[in-house]
Amino acid sequence: MRHTLITALILGAMSALPLQAQSSDQNGETDTPQATQDAQTDDSTGAAQTGENAPAEEARPKEAEITAMADGGPEWTAEYVSEDGEQLYQTLCAGCHMPDGSGAEGAGQYPALSGNPNLEYSGYATYLIVNGQAGMPSLGHFLDDTQVVAITDYIQTNLGNDYETDGTVEAVADARPADPADQNTEEHE
Repeated sequence: MRHTLITALILGAMSALPLQAQSSDQNGETDTPQATQDAQTDDSTGAAQTGENAPAEEARPKEAEITAMADGGPEWTAEYVSEDGEQLYQTLCAGCHMPDGSGAEGAGQYPALSGNPNLEYSGYATYLIVNGQAGMPSLGHFLDDTQVVAITDYIQTNLGNDYETDGTVEAVADARPADPADQNTEEHE
């Protein structure tokens, strides 16, 4: 009985707390009462404004900038521009293979790249990076040949590996399929 009473009191107290979640209507104005009731100062006159006469305060100031970039604005590029193997690895590969190349198991099995004898020659890694295999997505549709070589060079000489680099842009070009799959189709989502 005591447990039920305490639970009821906690739930009642929690439901009475105001939620301060950000929400926006179509005009970009916030729906929270505080946003429309608090006095705001007009920057040009210094006069306080309240209620609906107040300028719309943007709840997420970077949202417009980020949306413009995602929609193809001047800051946006469709490809990764870095040609640094470590930066590309940490951006694209480390999420599954781990930053130190130790691999992982969980929602899937991500093989260790550290001490991996399959990486002695770059051809294996080149093919997988460009075309993907099983749970590994193909990355060749947005990496150029130089970037693929940069990643293979990095994983051959780092992450606990000490192999001699042997990747070439010609080998990457040869690994690319003659008729690549459209990555924007439903089967690739």
